[in-house]
Amino acid sequence: MDTIIYIVLTLAYLILFLFGIRIAMNHSWLSIGNVVLLVILALAYDNLILALGKFIGEGELLRILNVIRYWLHALITPLLVLTAWDFLLRADVKWAKAKIVSWLVLAITLGLIIIEITTVVWDITLKPTWDYGILSYEKAGNGNPIMIIGVSLSLLITSIIIWWKQKWPWLFVGVLVMSFVPVLHFLHTSTLSNIGELLLMIALLATKNYQNKRDVGSNQ
Repeated sequence: MDTIIYIVLTLAYLILFLFGIRIAMNHSWLSIGNVVLLVILALAYDNLILALGKFIGEGELLRILNVIRYWLHALITPLLVLTAWDFLLRADVKWAKAKIVSWLVLAITLGLIIIEITTVVWDITLKPTWDYGILSYEKAGNGNPIMIIGVSLSLLITSIIIWWKQKWPWLFVGVLVMSFVPVLHFLHTSTLSNIGELLLMIALLATKNYQNKRDVGSNQ
């Protein structure tokens, strides 16, 4: 069952990516918030490899494909801090426009990438793991949560400000759901975190589309 869910999630991400392309074409390719498209592609890859793991089978190929999953997570997930900052800029949050804030955002993003690389993926050792019929290569022990905490906090704070400034609660709902879904262990599936991530991506693109429409309306 989990294999089917991962396949559905992969297809959902590809559809979401196309929707994101359409949003970018209708507004601006130059928006730094478009980095969310890279995150969506990375998540599509992540779910695809999880779906195909048992068909590829244990071995060096599957191990390398899973190593790439970890590297993509380390290099691309922190870019969501830039997306959060772009939302604040487009919501006309004054302090977000300060030059020192732009440098701080870049420093945080780069810092989170470096932390994840040095504490998680550098010289990473993976072992084959079966979980609810899914074969993957996973890192032994618990990973360092600093990067995820940093990204989640930036999105949470941004979502509250967007709700307050633009009367748009759905980004906050997306962040909340992403945090809540993985604790539903009684559902007996390995896909909970991945489903939560998809719901967050939907909320991010919906927020981006909402802000586009506000911009169009204010210019008419």
